[in-house]
Amino acid sequence: MIQQHKVATWLLQAIDRAFGRLGLGSSRSLEEVIYFIIVIIIALAVGTMLRRLVLWAMRRWVRLRHTVWGQELLNARTLQKCSHVVTPLVLMGFVPFIFDYSTRMHTVVLRVVLIYLAVAVGVAVNAVMRFVWLHYDRHDNVRHLPLKGILNVAEGLLWIVTVILCVSVAVGRSPMALLGGLTACAAVLMLVFKDSILGFVAGIQLSLNDMLHVGDWVTVPGTPADGIVTDVTISVVKIQNFDNTIIMLPPYALVSGPFQNWKGMSDSGMRRIARSVIIDATSVTGGTSDNSTDQLSTNLGKYRAYCLQYLRNHPRITKNGLIMVRLLAPTDAGLPLQMWCFTDTTDWPEYEAIQSQIFEHLNAVASDFGLRVYNLPSVLSGN
Repeated sequence: MIQQHKVATWLLQAIDRAFGRLGLGSSRSLEEVIYFIIVIIIALAVGTMLRRLVLWAMRRWVRLRHTVWGQELLNARTLQKCSHVVTPLVLMGFVPFIFDYSTRMHTVVLRVVLIYLAVAVGVAVNAVMRFVWLHYDRHDNVRHLPLKGILNVAEGLLWIVTVILCVSVAVGRSPMALLGGLTACAAVLMLVFKDSILGFVAGIQLSLNDMLHVGDWVTVPGTPADGIVTDVTISVVKIQNFDNTIIMLPPYALVSGPFQNWKGMSDSGMRRIARSVIIDATSVTGGTSDNSTDQLSTNLGKYRAYCLQYLRNHPRITKNGLIMVRLLAPTDAGLPLQMWCFTDTTDWPEYEAIQSQIFEHLNAVASDFGLRVYNLPSVLSGN
């Protein structure tokens, strides 16, 4: 079973002499087991030292270049994860020193080492992909596209391929033959990975159609989601509400139904006010019997003109947006007089303060024009 070369013969003889000195007698099987353990320990020690030497050289080379990506490479521990490939390669070199090629144990140990190598390569490739994504997402992804979902898909495909390779090595069959057998289970796999598949397709749609970015303020009807997008992956979109609660939604929920993205408002630097003052219709007076078109012929027309001029002169209402005061269709509550304008800020507290100040003033001066702001009769009576 043991490879019969000079090193193996010398080590076996050394083990036999050690047994003789300890008075244990001669046992070929036990000597081979000890030989196997010694060679594995030596191989692991050599592999570990060589890995550390390679890692030290790579780190040294990166530090000497003094580049930003080099420092990020070190911070992400990418080099350390890639260096694990060295150990199984060293073990593969030691396998011929342990077993003869024609033995069953040679095949078994070689397969174990190959599986170790496949996993180490998978870890290394995954680390490189994560570093590339991190570097691009941090420096070049100025639009904050949700690329993490694509990274998750790539990682999933990588590990699927790695598992297939490991299984094919373990059973001694071609990976293509194994894939051929898996096609028969395609329906089951699609059912099991339905959410992942839908998430992948939804993530691609969100990216290609420029529908959603990390950092966007979104509102999703029918859900409590109303806040900032913090992360987008293959299986979940994380939204942090303004009360600091976190809402998790599947990506396809944003594709299959409507949602509101406030990015356009944020990018414009101004936010719309579209709120009405409800006027009691019985308080509207004035006008002439000859059907005059002069808006100042009624107290409501005078008040409407005042509101428009007030908005135009307001220091926090931007002149870059539409400024309009319009009378909407009458309702049971009265006549809605809508103020349509845009603030010069999108900051929520500032926006609310400006809007509140405007309507506090407009409600207060309505009585100066002989108008009454509508209130429910039960409120007025105190019931």
